[in-house]
Amino acid sequence: MMPGTGMAQAPKLSSRTGMQAALLGCMFLGLFTEVLLSPYYPQFFHQVFGIEDYSYTGFYLFVCRLTVVLCSPLWGWLTRKVEAKQLLLVGQAGTALSTALLAQADNANEFLILTVCLLVFKSSYMLIYPIIMELSDKGAQAGSAAKFHAVHHTAVLIAALAGAHMLQMENPLTLFYGAAAADVIQLIVCVVVLWGWKSASQPAAGRELGGSKGLISKLLQDRAILMLGLLFFTLTLANQVVRPFFTPYAEKDFGLTTDTAGLIYLLPHLFALLLLPWLRAISKPDRLHISYMVGVVAMAVGLVVQATAEGITGLIAGRMLYGMFLAITMAVLDVILFQREQGASAAVAFSVMVSFQTGAELLSPLIASFLSIQTGLGSPLLAAALLCLVNGLLFKWSNIYRSPKEAAPWNAHGSKTS
Repeated sequence: MMPGTGMAQAPKLSSRTGMQAALLGCMFLGLFTEVLLSPYYPQFFHQVFGIEDYSYTGFYLFVCRLTVVLCSPLWGWLTRKVEAKQLLLVGQAGTALSTALLAQADNANEFLILTVCLLVFKSSYMLIYPIIMELSDKGAQAGSAAKFHAVHHTAVLIAALAGAHMLQMENPLTLFYGAAAADVIQLIVCVVVLWGWKSASQPAAGRELGGSKGLISKLLQDRAILMLGLLFFTLTLANQVVRPFFTPYAEKDFGLTTDTAGLIYLLPHLFALLLLPWLRAISKPDRLHISYMVGVVAMAVGLVVQATAEGITGLIAGRMLYGMFLAITMAVLDVILFQREQGASAAVAFSVMVSFQTGAELLSPLIASFLSIQTGLGSPLLAAALLCLVNGLLFKWSNIYRSPKEAAPWNAHGSKTS
């Protein structure tokens, strides 16, 4: 439901734009602190806690993602009783406190427990997305999604650079005090921006809840939605499985420093950002099939090149190729989703896709750690290449691109490129 329907009064366009910009800024800070150590967890646990076993990194990431899987639906359920903005403010306050406590962790187990506490609260950040979508004009949801993912890639780029610097500090844990300060800034911004704003989607009555459950059930029985979910799942798994041990792979197999390995790790995000202005043309409905099939094959080639390269030039070339076409394939899936589902069902369908993606993120660290320990640090790259080819076969077999509903207006240069 958009502002201006029901009891809520729509803010003016300039006000809505300002509110969206402020919330996107909060998302940037939240993503920045969330992915700060993402490329460097093996090095971080070795330097700070003396843990060299890669399986601990896989276990840590599994517990973190399981926490998010369990807590995200809980925050969604609570919106039935309490307005989303109030829950968001509680989550931000808890996040700031938990992040500050991380700086005082004495050992790896304490760090893990505090991280779980942090993620219980930080899972509430998923509530920002519906608020931003509600502030969008009718038909502009795709543009809002594009802005979010541009913010995502920018945050990952800057956070990885800061994370590399963090490892050079005498006590890397102290940087979490700065992250906690950023969480406090988010809280203040959201209090100021959302003060007095009333959502058109108030906590639902029992009758409305039944309708929501019926909509989810209907979506889960839709073959096209399930196929889209599998496509999101396999593509996300391919993307995530290469991440936990890429920087150790670059350091050990190519003799790179942590800083250089971190920069090469970031190349896909950089090229995804560079491609955003052209994704609109690439993702036109009549080009979806060819764009996607070329994209997944090119991703597979890029991953194989990274795994088999004998020099840094090949590693960089494979990383660039992979990043460019990851942006394209994820954009195509987004376009198909927004073509099929519009209005209220679009947000519910999107949440279903997020569930598939979160499942992939849950499995990826376990697969990555197993492969790295058993067959070498480069093996997750080959596994990801195989997953890309499986994903392409699923897309070819599903034929979902042939039967979209009437397309929603596509008024932004880009889409989901996570």
